[in-house]
Amino acid sequence: MLDGVYWLTAVKVLSQVISWAITIYVMRILSPSDYGLMAMAWVYVGFIALFNEVGLGAAIIQRKDLDQDDLSSICWGVFAINLALCLFAFLSAPLVADFYEEPRVADVLRVVSIGFIIRGVSLVPSSILARELAFSKQSRADLTANVSGAMATLWLAMAGFGVWSLVCGILVQDLVRTLLSFVFYPWLPKLSFSLSKVKGLVQFGAKVAAARLLWYLSANADVLIAGKILGKTQLGYYSVAAQLASMPVDKLVSTITYVAFPALSKVQDDPSMLKRYFLKIVKVVAFAIFPACWGIYLLAESAVPLFLSEKWLPAVLPLQILSMVTACRAIQAINAPLEMAVGRAGITLLNVAIIGAVMALSFLLGSSYGLEGLAYAWLAFPLVFLITTSITVRLIDLSLADYFRELLHPFLGTGFMVAAVLTGQTFVLENFGLAAQVVGSVVLGVVSYLLYYVLFNRHMFTEVRSILRR
Repeated sequence: MLDGVYWLTAVKVLSQVISWAITIYVMRILSPSDYGLMAMAWVYVGFIALFNEVGLGAAIIQRKDLDQDDLSSICWGVFAINLALCLFAFLSAPLVADFYEEPRVADVLRVVSIGFIIRGVSLVPSSILARELAFSKQSRADLTANVSGAMATLWLAMAGFGVWSLVCGILVQDLVRTLLSFVFYPWLPKLSFSLSKVKGLVQFGAKVAAARLLWYLSANADVLIAGKILGKTQLGYYSVAAQLASMPVDKLVSTITYVAFPALSKVQDDPSMLKRYFLKIVKVVAFAIFPACWGIYLLAESAVPLFLSEKWLPAVLPLQILSMVTACRAIQAINAPLEMAVGRAGITLLNVAIIGAVMALSFLLGSSYGLEGLAYAWLAFPLVFLITTSITVRLIDLSLADYFRELLHPFLGTGFMVAAVLTGQTFVLENFGLAAQVVGSVVLGVVSYLLYYVLFNRHMFTEVRSILRR
């Protein structure tokens, strides 16, 4: 499993260095309203996309006895579903535009919906690659797709295409990833379809799909509310802040959770190994994500005007708040792969329902206080994190105390780093320019965090060094 993490993480780090450098430059070119329009369309497209496979991708990974007839039936069924969803999105686009009172959303939504068909045809080969732990192939596909999409976005943005540069960049990324999934897993479906072949898989996948539906509604309730109440410009500030704050989760944690599900599924019959794997993943995620999230918090005031220009200053406070909460969101994301690996998708459904109910209410109350109020609404998340995690760890007879014991050093190390950087910023770096503040804060943060582990948890430091060598 760790080899898969190394492969995917190493390649994603490379792809993100390239794509985020391009993205930051694109942010300087485009306006907040461009990002607001894209967010309005994307939240609706993402909602419809929850039905594009009814959890069959997870079923392919979890089941080990599927034959070619099963896979062919799944492929044609998913293709038909995605074709219907694309048509539905095209026809319902004017209703979405009326909801937001923004006519341009309809055209954006119609073009983005083409991605349903592109992504749908790659479900089987991509899921098989995941089941077989072929992470080196997947990582190469991701690298090529991410860079291709980012380059397309940059070229179109520089040519003055505005929001369409974001739309086309996503479609190029999806198309390249789909093509490469078939290159790395040469497979073609048979010209046959049997409903009975997929009936049993749907029973498992339906719970997964339902959990994803509730999760999506809770995770995107903030964007839905902001788009309706605050308008496209304020939504643009918020969506960029959320995008930057979620960088550690979207990239590193998504990689680890993607690896974790098939890996935990393989040891689901060995309780002691399952618990050991789970705690190991939590500790590795916390070690990497906690300092990254709080580092974003510490850099926000100087990095935003330096890299994005002063037109994005209203995004600073939301970025700081969201980056703090992202630390909890990161380790909470590890719960779902464990729940599905042991066949308890119902627990995933329950946990997501709890998160959705609490956060939706918090967003509704916070939005009445504007952009800052919507950001502060995220401070309710640590509460639901405690509730849902306590439910999850019971599945493997793990106490909440033992769970948090694995997080002791990441907590203390991050606290040590924050104290060191704040001291340096207050007494030294504030007298220098923005570039010096960013560079100085990064250097001080990295040095202080590693120093903590050298002094107080040398074993983890040695383990990380061996990971980097590999």
